[in-house]
Amino acid sequence: MMTTTSYLFALIIYWLSAVLGCRLLYRMWFQRLSPRWAGAITGLCAGILLAPSYAATDISTLAPALITGVFNLLFAGGMDTALGPFLMLSVGAFLGVIAGLLTVRLSTSRPNQH
Repeated sequence: MMTTTSYLFALIIYWLSAVLGCRLLYRMWFQRLSPRWAGAITGLCAGILLAPSYAATDISTLAPALITGVFNLLFAGGMDTALGPFLMLSVGAFLGVIAGLLTVRLSTSRPNQH
């Protein structure tokens, strides 16, 4: 059984690896696109990877919504149980795209410092 400290440690490691993975995706693939597309796609990836969800209705700990939704869909009751995680996943994806577009907008509006 996980303690509170180990749960938080695992959650922080997951979030840091997701952020690092999104940054690497941006630098390796998405940077070649226009800045708006690159920001939107990177934000979408971040929103999908970082969206939290409860694993079940009686559990108080969070898990990634993508993993929770897929496992609930395949192994724990079908679409009825996976609807909540997929809803959180879609909200996370939407907010990620908005954050990616805002980040690109704010970073391109600053004058270059040489």
